[in-house]
Amino acid sequence: MSKIINPHAMFFEKVFSRKDVAVDLIQNYLPKEIINDLDLSTLQLENKSFISNELKSSQSDLLFKVLTKDCNAVFIYFLLEHKSFVDRWVMLQLLEYIIQICDEQRAINKQKRKEIRAKNIKNEKPENEGIDTEYLYPIIPVVFYHGKTEWNLNKDFSELFHKGYIYKKYLPDYTFELINTANYSDDQFKGNVILRVSLMAMKHFFMDDFDTKIPELLCLLADLVEQIDSEIGFLEVLLRYLSANKKHNKKWLQRNLKRAFKDKGGNVMTSIADIWIEEGIEKGKREGKKEGERLAAKKLIAKQMAKKFNINLKRIMPRLNPLRTNDIMELGEYLLAMNTFDDANRWINARKKQIKMMTQ
Repeated sequence: MSKIINPHAMFFEKVFSRKDVAVDLIQNYLPKEIINDLDLSTLQLENKSFISNELKSSQSDLLFKVLTKDCNAVFIYFLLEHKSFVDRWVMLQLLEYIIQICDEQRAINKQKRKEIRAKNIKNEKPENEGIDTEYLYPIIPVVFYHGKTEWNLNKDFSELFHKGYIYKKYLPDYTFELINTANYSDDQFKGNVILRVSLMAMKHFFMDDFDTKIPELLCLLADLVEQIDSEIGFLEVLLRYLSANKKHNKKWLQRNLKRAFKDKGGNVMTSIADIWIEEGIEKGKREGKKEGERLAAKKLIAKQMAKKFNINLKRIMPRLNPLRTNDIMELGEYLLAMNTFDDANRWINARKKQIKMMTQ
């Protein structure tokens, strides 16, 4: 499975996979009758994702399993829509994920029944002894939405179908819980500091008030987190997420961080500085790798040209300087059909003109 790098996905998965944050989220944003039926001390993250690679750029998911107070299991499935607009097909996608979770439960149950039957046969007992009627665990779907466009979709699956109101009784019937960050003012967000700050960050990421709200958010975090040293990991995740917003550069974010955490001691500021240094090193490595690939291609094609046209390598290398890696490799493909160095020169000059026009 290919890895999809998306700032919303990374932030959502790293923060909301924490048990303390997930428990706080459930306690504050799910219906009371559900909360009262659950033993949240048993909450555990299932290390599974049901989203296809094609949709990972716009969705993220987390699946939790929790026991009820009478010791039955329930799944809570969180789906983050990290698009800036409302997708009217979310209920169809959500239904697909629910079915996948059910299919997985059935596969597990089938294996358990197989093991029980094998044990019964070995012990000369009736084959189906100890096998009860199969039931699936309930699944509570929860959709996160933090886009800029107003959520204006009904939770009615039949509306996706032409004349669905006529054929409604033949269509799947289910609903989901919606956490739409735009529906909350900042002081209405409930939960511990990490949860509140995370929801605020997600809310304002797409909003026009990003430049005024993020400094307030950082000050809130600095004021409310008593042991900030213990939450350096969260601060790092938060900074990486906020820095993905291109409305301001990192210097702007650094200035606001210093103002917010100026009284929190040297450890915090050192850790913050380490984050930027590490990111700079990683960026340098990526850029260095690309340049290394270009130089290797350049040397390879230059050697081929020197041998084919019987020309000194030092004369060829400068001619290839402006070309990008894909240009150089394309030149190598055409090289077999070229008869003279002048042919190669004409191709190189034409490509240089194209590159110049693209950069103007």
